[in-house]
Amino acid sequence: MSLLLGSCGAVAAFLVWQLIVPLIPPDAAASSMAVRLGTATAALLPGSFVLATMIAAQMAVRFAAGVLDPTAGRETRFLLVNQRVISNTVEQTCLFVPALLALAAGMPGAQLPAALALGPVFAAARLAFWVGYVLAPVARAPGMAATYAVNAATLLAAAWMWLN
Repeated sequence: MSLLLGSCGAVAAFLVWQLIVPLIPPDAAASSMAVRLGTATAALLPGSFVLATMIAAQMAVRFAAGVLDPTAGRETRFLLVNQRVISNTVEQTCLFVPALLALAAGMPGAQLPAALALGPVFAAARLAFWVGYVLAPVARAPGMAATYAVNAATLLAAAWMWLN
């Protein structure tokens, strides 16, 4: 079941990326390294917003439940799951950020929309992971596979750009 869900998540990530790329207009100034890096940094904002939302939810639920001491062992299931989601999202982001910046820096400006589309796809994958994990641990598979697909594709594409 998890393998099937994961496969669906990876395919969905690719399809969403395919839908987003044509929506990003080419930038004539993208031949500049500064423009490529600046634009790629902006493409990281959707993922940052998702992470900030996860943190805000953790803070709100912790406050509402009166579980202010995380070392007291009184966490609800949501607080435990959400903390794992936050931790995993930070870990995945640590892979995605340098890979996306390296990809944008190494690619021709005309191809930049393909890299920029990875930002919102990464954010959507993290949202899918979050919602799935809150529902049931096995339901996190599509979001995790989508995240892995985005990270692997970004890392491999960046390596390809710099090695060629």
